[in-house]
Amino acid sequence: MNKKNISLILLGIFMISMRFMITIGPVNIDIANDIIAFIIIIIGVSGVANRNKMFKKTRINAFLGLVFAAGAQILNCLSWGEAGATMHSVAYGLTTVFAIYFSYYFTEALILEAKFQEKSAATSSLNITWLVLSASIFVHFMAFSSVVNTASIIVEAIIGICAIYYCSTVLTACKQLYMDGLPIKHMDI
Repeated sequence: MNKKNISLILLGIFMISMRFMITIGPVNIDIANDIIAFIIIIIGVSGVANRNKMFKKTRINAFLGLVFAAGAQILNCLSWGEAGATMHSVAYGLTTVFAIYFSYYFTEALILEAKFQEKSAATSSLNITWLVLSASIFVHFMAFSSVVNTASIIVEAIIGICAIYYCSTVLTACKQLYMDGLPIKHMDI
């Protein structure tokens, strides 16, 4: 595991947390596209999947997230007529679920890695940080599912702050976990 892997995963988590939707006719397009985000995550997680069983689950969730993000994008690109808002909410709901699941498994993988290295103090606050991120992702979904644009803008700013906080906390923990190099004592090979 190196800094590049963690940076790619965190960039992907930031992207799946944010929504920058533009509408062109009946088509809704997310500029911070979850498909691209999950591809970035898969590239990053491929280098760490052999570290422990939770990283393997993280990789599986990244692939599932990619499949469902592609399905959600297809739903967004189709013209649904009067059911358009409902289908948009369904599509966004699918990606929200996988954003929360992926970030959970990634956080648990880091905590397990810290346990193996006997450096649990490095990841002691990650569960709370993940809870803040996942709650804000869910509130973000609820705000975007509503029709209130002002609330969506405010929630978008809050989710950005929460995602940046999560990413900085993970980077700090990873610096402590991997400052002595990459231990291989507990790797699943």
